[in-house]
Amino acid sequence: MDLDYLIFLQGLREDWGGEGFFTLVSNLPKSALTAAIPAILFWCINKHAGIFILFNAEIGRVINELLKGTFCVYRPWFKDAELIPSAEAVERASSFSFPSGHTQFATAVYGGFAFFYRKVLPPLIILLCAVAVLMVAFSRNFLGVHTPQDVIVAAAYSIGLFFAAEKIFVWLGKDKERQLTFFIGGLITCAVVFLWLYFKPYPEDVLNGKLIVDPLTARADAFDALGFGLAFFLGWFLEQKFINFKTNVSPKDRLWRIIIGFAILGVIAVIVYPLLKIFLSVEAYKFFKAFLPFFSILFVIPLIFTQVERRFKR
Repeated sequence: MDLDYLIFLQGLREDWGGEGFFTLVSNLPKSALTAAIPAILFWCINKHAGIFILFNAEIGRVINELLKGTFCVYRPWFKDAELIPSAEAVERASSFSFPSGHTQFATAVYGGFAFFYRKVLPPLIILLCAVAVLMVAFSRNFLGVHTPQDVIVAAAYSIGLFFAAEKIFVWLGKDKERQLTFFIGGLITCAVVFLWLYFKPYPEDVLNGKLIVDPLTARADAFDALGFGLAFFLGWFLEQKFINFKTNVSPKDRLWRIIIGFAILGVIAVIVYPLLKIFLSVEAYKFFKAFLPFFSILFVIPLIFTQVERRFKR
């Protein structure tokens, strides 16, 4: 049934077009807009909202990699030769299919924003957030790179994580000593997930003389999960302990924070990433690609803009 649905969408894609539009929609989770929402909230508006969304985005990604590496579900086009996915989407598709990382990230950011502000947001904004998530999920089906269950499960566990995150942060807010417990527990969890994904056996099925998924490629995703997890727990804990900045600052300070923040993120994307890709192994590159931007959002950038603000005030 799921493959019949994808083949039906493939017919629409071939007969009526739309691949370019849905490719843009599919890329929304990795866009500057998606990165800007939690970053600006965290730096300038509401730290709790920013942390909530970043937790769901990063820890949700760890869960996503854990499920991918544990269940090892092949991409849908390996199951039916009639299914021909979008070539551009295939180039960006990771090793296994279940669940959808794009859907997870879109749900974490746009759904997380709507969930956190659900009591104060106008219904239209909540509806737009829901539409963004649904469009990203549908685009992954339309482009033929994920089955319906891939996107449904990704959205479902991401929404479940909202409720867990809400309770976790309420629990943390009642006693500051709990922060250390949460931090250590997070590090241990990241280590366990990494070791499982790195050392577990992976299937070595062959199609047309080639491995469907190279175990080395699948194993490299362990570094992706480790990067996201460590970025959150280290960044969050270090900021709490050594910076603990406030968001009730002047509009001028908020503007400077945004300029400094996105200048640093731009340097990471344009200069640091290409250099790392040249000099590092695939595994190390995957780790730093996941780790650097989020650790910078949570700790490095706040450290820099607080130092700049102090110098200007002096």
